[in-house]
Amino acid sequence: MKSYVWELVRLYAALLQDYTYAYPTLRVEFEKDFARLHHLVVSRGVHFLVDDLPALAKHLDRCLASCEYKLSGLPGACRYSNRVPIPKLFRGLYLLVFAEDGVLKEEPDVQAILLLRQILLLGKKARLDCGPEKTDCEISKFLSTDHDLPTPERFWSAEIPTEAELDEATPGFRQSKVVQNQSLVPEREWSILLSNLDKVSGILATTLGEYNPSEWRFRHGPGVTSEGGRWRNKYQFDRWSDRLESMFALADYGYHSWPSWAERASAIAETEWQKSGSTLIGNSPVSRLSAGRAVSHWEEDEPCSRLIAVPKSFSKPRLIAAEPGEHQWCQQNCWHFFCNRVRSSWIEKFVRFRDQTLNQELCRKGSRDGSLATLDLSEASDRVTCHVVAQVFRRNPRLLKSLQAFRTRRLAYTLRGESSVIELNKFTTMGSSVTFPVESLVFLAVCITCVLTARKMRVTPENILSLAGEVAVYGDDIIVPVESRVLLIGALENLFLKVNLAKSFWTGKFRESCGVDSYDGVNVSPVYWKAPYEAKPESFASTVDTMNNLYKRFLVASADHLASTIHGYKLPNVPIDSGVCGRMAFVPRDPAKTHKVRWNPELQRRECLVPTLRSRQEHTPIDDDTALLKFFTEQPDPYTYWESGVPQRPQLKLKLRWVNHDELTP
Repeated sequence: MKSYVWELVRLYAALLQDYTYAYPTLRVEFEKDFARLHHLVVSRGVHFLVDDLPALAKHLDRCLASCEYKLSGLPGACRYSNRVPIPKLFRGLYLLVFAEDGVLKEEPDVQAILLLRQILLLGKKARLDCGPEKTDCEISKFLSTDHDLPTPERFWSAEIPTEAELDEATPGFRQSKVVQNQSLVPEREWSILLSNLDKVSGILATTLGEYNPSEWRFRHGPGVTSEGGRWRNKYQFDRWSDRLESMFALADYGYHSWPSWAERASAIAETEWQKSGSTLIGNSPVSRLSAGRAVSHWEEDEPCSRLIAVPKSFSKPRLIAAEPGEHQWCQQNCWHFFCNRVRSSWIEKFVRFRDQTLNQELCRKGSRDGSLATLDLSEASDRVTCHVVAQVFRRNPRLLKSLQAFRTRRLAYTLRGESSVIELNKFTTMGSSVTFPVESLVFLAVCITCVLTARKMRVTPENILSLAGEVAVYGDDIIVPVESRVLLIGALENLFLKVNLAKSFWTGKFRESCGVDSYDGVNVSPVYWKAPYEAKPESFASTVDTMNNLYKRFLVASADHLASTIHGYKLPNVPIDSGVCGRMAFVPRDPAKTHKVRWNPELQRRECLVPTLRSRQEHTPIDDDTALLKFFTEQPDPYTYWESGVPQRPQLKLKLRWVNHDELTP
């Protein structure tokens, strides 16, 4: 912990030195700021750097939106005097943005806003363990949120849902008994909105087209599965439920060929027969295989996801769920369907699953002219209900049945040392491959509906397309016209979602969306420091990346400080657009003056000996034919070395290697 604290303090000293170069007249103020900062760190510890300062940054964003600095009562925000509400800490920068009475200046210094946010947010994402108490607190909140959601209809819990159960679960938003108006929207307007939402959802669902798994790619995601185990072969499916079989036949999608399936099925059938000692007519392994799938002794077990806490910040972890292997396999197929159908339709004008630039551009536009609002949702993936998903996709029944088939209904978790399992009320958790596309399309349907309803426009394809450039959704990051925000917030709350008002903006000139913080069209996003250099390849990569990001912001002294912490390797200066690991420079020096150089007669080029990062991944051999399924799934390039087996966690290696001299010079 001490290494984190004092390395950050030294980086703050270098950062204030950069600020002195930008504002020479504030040199004395910055010296006082560092003394105050040092005192607060001694008294409050690492909490001040990674919790308190980011809280001050969040308060600054709200003040920029309201065009007035207001007292916050936060640590480190002690006012300068009874007459001046501006904090003593970093007072010089604050006074370039706000007047002494706290009112935002007519032309605030945007560079000062950037530097203020940079110094306040520098340690926000420090890689520190938040501790078991905070983890247990987040798990308790997770469970409480799920408990407050309505119980899913019978359709979502049936092994193989009937048409009657499907019809009962999809009456439409207007006929729904679960979606209710909580007085957030006028009754008449709410009725019109629900009617419009049914129409928009129908257009959206039918635009996607019919979902046929055979047309899309099955694969495994990079994450672990709920079965766990470093050595587990994810391409061998030991269980396959009836509901999964009803939409994804194991013989067709779980093996590289039918003979492979037949061989595996026969082996399982023989094992089952030996255990039972006899063949029971109607329930024998042979008759059960006639449906076209292999059955194991785990068949009766309900597949269960596993809740995992991963580092996010010092205040709380991020909770994700490891999905069962067979569910992950089918979810990735549906993810491929969503990506391709959205990219080839009008929906791409509003949602781009692999591209954040649309939201980022509209974020900058909204900060310039104030026409667009940026909204952020709290616990978005944990609040999407099964009922809402059913209504949005009810016009695409095959897709909806597939979402039901590979939805994991149970979740295992450990709270205060005790393990337990719950039945989930939410549609799915963060960790499922379909969480992101489904929630994005659900939010898009609600956003388009609210804008059309607020403008009293009919729901037609032409009117929907007219909203392009005004509405954008990327996960829980939403952008809509300012005039429709009130109706949208009310509608989302009525659908059991929760808008994070602290991170939503529609007044002033500050907006944030998809990693871009913009003020009056200028990017004021900070650079985040993660951890001190620890002489490991991962630490080397992180330090070099942070150093170069600071250098791009012309924070040269800060970049120099980080470079000085890297021991044992001499970094080459490389051009800004170079792909070689090194220290970026707008005017790089010839590496031949600082590094060893040789002439490579085989490649006919000059080479320099520089530190290089390489990723290496070990593979545990597979002793069955699932390696062939893995080969067909990954479709490796014929000119690239491919290795079968169970992949282990990639390991980063740092070594001195000979690199083309031309790649190190502009």
